[in-house]
Amino acid sequence: MANKRILKKEISRTAGSLFSEALFCALYIPGTDKEKADKLMTRILDMQDDFICRVGKTDGKENPALVKSYYKKLKAELQAEINDIAKAISELNQ
Repeated sequence: MANKRILKKEISRTAGSLFSEALFCALYIPGTDKEKADKLMTRILDMQDDFICRVGKTDGKENPALVKSYYKKLKAELQAEINDIAKAISELNQ
């Protein structure tokens, strides 16, 4: 892991992009369920808060192997959540 600050910025940037996409769907695409879009936007903001908080709380600060595995797991969970949200955004318009 290079830097916590960079990881936090990447999480914020990605969440912002997902939020913008969901907001665009809710406002400009006819036939979009506004209630589902609102729930999805709330989920995106909760995801951002959760992962940014988790970046600062590592397990075993003295052991580099534990820290590395913690961030590897965190990034995998973040990617899975991003993929789920992107899938939900694409389903808003169907």
